[in-house]
Amino acid sequence: MLRFLLVAFMFLISSGFISLVQSVCIRGCDLALASYYIQPGNDIYSVSKYINTSVNNILKYNLNTIHNVYSIQKYVRINVPFRCDCINGDFFGHVFKYDHRIGDTYEKIAEVSYANLTTRDWIQMFNIYDGSQIPDDAIINVTVNCSCGDPSVSKDYGLFLTYPLRAGENLDSVSSAANLSSGLIRSYNPDVNFSQGSGLVYIPWRG
Repeated sequence: MLRFLLVAFMFLISSGFISLVQSVCIRGCDLALASYYIQPGNDIYSVSKYINTSVNNILKYNLNTIHNVYSIQKYVRINVPFRCDCINGDFFGHVFKYDHRIGDTYEKIAEVSYANLTTRDWIQMFNIYDGSQIPDDAIINVTVNCSCGDPSVSKDYGLFLTYPLRAGENLDSVSSAANLSSGLIRSYNPDVNFSQGSGLVYIPWRG
């Protein structure tokens, strides 16, 4: 078990999913947000199932984005709420439970169902099944990283958004979308290449 945790922790650092300032935690926080990119085939009901929450709970954090629960605009981001836990005292994250379906792969689950909030390798790390031999009725652990803030940077923000970078984005576009200064966002993500088109950044958010 100790060896598993060490390998998982080192993978997390090397993959850029957390930074060293977040590598040790004592407790999590009741609320974090994830930026979920809506693709064709996704709707609010399927998203609520993936995130293990209710449709009404998602609606509370998207008053200006979701106007019709039956027809969500594609290729936009919505905010989905979840609890940010301190996992094994090593990192901030939350483990969602996903009902495996015929035809699913870890890659498809990560990229489509969870909109790149995690990766194939990260899902594999927290499951006992080989990616090519997943039982049809398996319950898959899907671990998504989050942040409860860093008081050494600022004590003004207690709510954070886990934001998967997409191709074409950069620090300026992310800061503009969040309506925050690029310097503030950079201070929480000092080692991130915002133009890499993948990976996670953590954005302070207003409740």
